[in-house]
Amino acid sequence: MLFTPYEYKHCPVPGGGYATGFLYHPRQEGLLYLRTDIGGTYRFDRENQEWVCLIPHVTMEDLAMAFPISFAVDANLPRRLYIVCGEYHRPGGQLAISDDCGDSFTMKPVPFFVHGNLSGRGTGERLIVDERDPDTLWFASQRDGLWVTHDLGDTWQHVPGLPETHLTFILQAQGQLIVGSAGVATKQDDLRGPALYIGDGESFRPMEQPQGRKVDGLRVSGLAAQRWSTDDQYLYVTFSGNGPHSFIDDLGYSCDSGDALDGRIVRYPLADGGFGPMEEITPCAASSAKGVALENHLPGEMLPWGHSGICASRNTPGLLIASTICKKNGDSIFLSRDYGTTWQQILFGLQEGDIRFRTSYMQPQHNGGGSLIHWLSDVKLNPFDDNESWFNTGTGVFRSFDLLQDTRYYTDWSDGLEETVHLNVYGMPSGDVQVLDIIGDLGGFAFTDVDKPCRNSFDDENGNRYITCINADFPDSDPSRIVVTARGNWTGRTKGGLILTRDNAKTWQRLPMPWGLTEKIDQACRTIERPNINAGWAAMSPDGQTIVWSLAERIELPVSRVVITRDEGQSYQRVLVYQLDGSEKTTGSFKVFADRIDSSLFYGFGDHSDLYVSVDGGCTFRQLPAPEGFPADIHMARIDCANKTEIRGEAGRTGRFLITLGEHGLWMLQYANGQFTANRLSAEGDWVYRAGFGLGERDGDYITGHKAIYMNAKIAGEYGFYRTFDDCKTYERINTGRQMFGDIISIDGDCRNFGQFYLATGSFGLIYGKEQ
Repeated sequence: MLFTPYEYKHCPVPGGGYATGFLYHPRQEGLLYLRTDIGGTYRFDRENQEWVCLIPHVTMEDLAMAFPISFAVDANLPRRLYIVCGEYHRPGGQLAISDDCGDSFTMKPVPFFVHGNLSGRGTGERLIVDERDPDTLWFASQRDGLWVTHDLGDTWQHVPGLPETHLTFILQAQGQLIVGSAGVATKQDDLRGPALYIGDGESFRPMEQPQGRKVDGLRVSGLAAQRWSTDDQYLYVTFSGNGPHSFIDDLGYSCDSGDALDGRIVRYPLADGGFGPMEEITPCAASSAKGVALENHLPGEMLPWGHSGICASRNTPGLLIASTICKKNGDSIFLSRDYGTTWQQILFGLQEGDIRFRTSYMQPQHNGGGSLIHWLSDVKLNPFDDNESWFNTGTGVFRSFDLLQDTRYYTDWSDGLEETVHLNVYGMPSGDVQVLDIIGDLGGFAFTDVDKPCRNSFDDENGNRYITCINADFPDSDPSRIVVTARGNWTGRTKGGLILTRDNAKTWQRLPMPWGLTEKIDQACRTIERPNINAGWAAMSPDGQTIVWSLAERIELPVSRVVITRDEGQSYQRVLVYQLDGSEKTTGSFKVFADRIDSSLFYGFGDHSDLYVSVDGGCTFRQLPAPEGFPADIHMARIDCANKTEIRGEAGRTGRFLITLGEHGLWMLQYANGQFTANRLSAEGDWVYRAGFGLGERDGDYITGHKAIYMNAKIAGEYGFYRTFDDCKTYERINTGRQMFGDIISIDGDCRNFGQFYLATGSFGLIYGKEQ
């Protein structure tokens, strides 16, 4: 098989996802790591001032390293890095060990549950290297209690002396182990149990800690331990509890319940061989004027937010920074110069402190005039330079260069940090937009230059963003006109549904909802208009006049919820779908696609390899027999990250679709003369996960009858990226073992640049590849 060298770069977002924690090496100056919930681990490149991803080798066949829950370094081995990571649906996780600062890893299985994108992902480090024995690692797991290995992960033992199972962090201090917990296994009467334990590694007892309080109306009250820090005088610990609007209960801690209250910060004096009495040092609600020192809040006062991030200086006695979490009017950062006895609020939304946004979509004018800072669960001081501090958010990371100055400021610094989830990608056939990006959390981007961040993601006339779009469609003859299925944002300032642009994604209009057709559709409309709910899947006719919309039910597209409009949502009618026997189809799923040339033709794909066609412009669909040999019982109508098939209509052709069916390979489906025919393009035994069409031109000569096909596949047993110019008769491999990029959700080729294609990933951002 021919190998063609390819260069891969990001279409830069940057940031966009939840960065869950920082880790400085305590003795190697300049060595800083960052973990994320779905995008693996990064190392900061000081020379180029950008983040470098450590998982370009990870494939979608084993995504464990995309989901780190904790990492650790060995103080005496500067290049040693440990990462504990794992996938949700696989038993056990992985311990990744690197001796070159993350450039390569040795993997070892672990016997406990691990997943980096679940509750508690923003708490402190669960993994530590024992101070007395570098071959001993301790791990405080999310669900399975405390574990230890004495041989660098070759074997593990469960530690039975700890009564709690849902743990949040572990540290070693004063010759003892201290373990934070969520207090789930020991809760009583819906009040969390102890959140902090101390012991010798065999037996543990609850440590003195703030008393959790029962709150009327909460299904789970009480405090979970969040993070910790130490200096030469104290151990500091932060705590938080569920708020009244929490959407996760027992496991709702860190940012993951979406709501918090009763935040606490406490300190324990370091004494000979132990700790002195706990002292509460929680800052009060807010400062009355900029730069004013704050008194600590009264112990009996319940704050309507949590506390999480905490970091003490190694260089300046008494210097300490801390953060709130899930504070409704915007998270705060506090600074103390006296070990937490008094505090100064140095950042609060846009009201206090100086924050400067370098990245366009992060700027207030693209966020309804407010700050997008949220899920601020970690803050860190550079152990070699107190002027440099970092904090994380649900949308990238921020840093200061002058923390100790009176004119300090923070700015976003997510250069190279591309851990967003991209759900669909479209190489645009003409116009200013080169590639249209459909993305989780941020909605979408229309890149006019693939090497520069976009002005903004999709928003309304007031700068309020739509979030997590699912798909887009447009006429190939006029791609300035685009319909998109979008979620409404968390603030409620935008509502989900269909949004339409007529000017190449510069401005967007939300179309009316299809009220009054049926009670099921009305219920779907009510649900979709709530914050952060999938809108569904839409198709637009080649003349741009007709939109057919399958309204979502989470990741499904119920056939009872399909509607059509020919006047941009001013009126709708219900779409009727008929089965082979002529009866109306009322159950099951239905995903719709438009023909690329003929506006009278639309196509439907169902959940059991069922195929449908509409010859009346989308008003009615009728099932046609599946072609002979086409795989049975394939679900082709899911959306979001649950979509495991990719269906691409071929531009310039009527009724011709490329379909990836995983283990069943790559198929070409053709509709003509009232029937479907299908050909399997890939060989038996080859797996094809994602595929899209590209420009079939080489050295200026058009390859007659064939466009390029780019695919993410396993060909002859070898996983990677491939292209073919002859419908899979021959292939060129176009990646190396360091060009895998994790989870691949969608692929499309560039329609105007030969050899270029796009990878929409679930862990590594949006990438374009081009022939070197």
